[in-house]
Amino acid sequence: MNSIAKRPGTGLLALTLVVGLGTAFAASAEPFGPGGPGGHGRPMLRALRGGLATVGLTDDQKTKIRTILASRKDGVHALGLKTRTDARALHELASTPNPNTAAIGAAFLKVKGDREAVRGAAESVLGEIRTVLTSEQQTKLDSYLAAVKQVRRGRSARS
Repeated sequence: MNSIAKRPGTGLLALTLVVGLGTAFAASAEPFGPGGPGGHGRPMLRALRGGLATVGLTDDQKTKIRTILASRKDGVHALGLKTRTDARALHELASTPNPNTAAIGAAFLKVKGDREAVRGAAESVLGEIRTVLTSEQQTKLDSYLAAVKQVRRGRSARS
C-alpha cells in the first residue's frame, strides 16, 4: 500500500504518452524526430516518439497519426484527470493517522480500474497508429517499444 501512496502517477505513463504525443505532434513540423518538442517529456512519450522516428514515416502517415491523436485528446485528458484525482484521494486516505482500511481498499480498486482504463486507451491508440503503418514499420516499432520496455524493467529491478 505504501508504494502506491508514494508513486500515484506511475499508472499515468500511458496517458501521458497519448496526451503528450498529441501535443508534440500538433506543435511541431517534425514531431517524430529526437530534436522536436517534448524531448524531455515522460518516458513512454519519448519511447513512442523514438520508435516512430525509426520507422521512416511519410508525411501522409504523420498527418494521419496527428488526426488519430487529436481525436482522442479530450477523452484521454478526462481520463487523466480522473486518474490523478483518484490517486490523490488514495494517497490522502493512506496518509491519515488511523486509516480506514475499507475506504483505502475501495480507493485502491478505483485507482487500479483507472490504470486499466489508461492502459486500454493507450493500447487502443497504439492499435490505431499501427493501422497507418506498413507491416515492416509495425515490426520496427514493436521491436523498438519492446527494447525500451526491457530496459525500463531492468532499471526497476535494480532500484
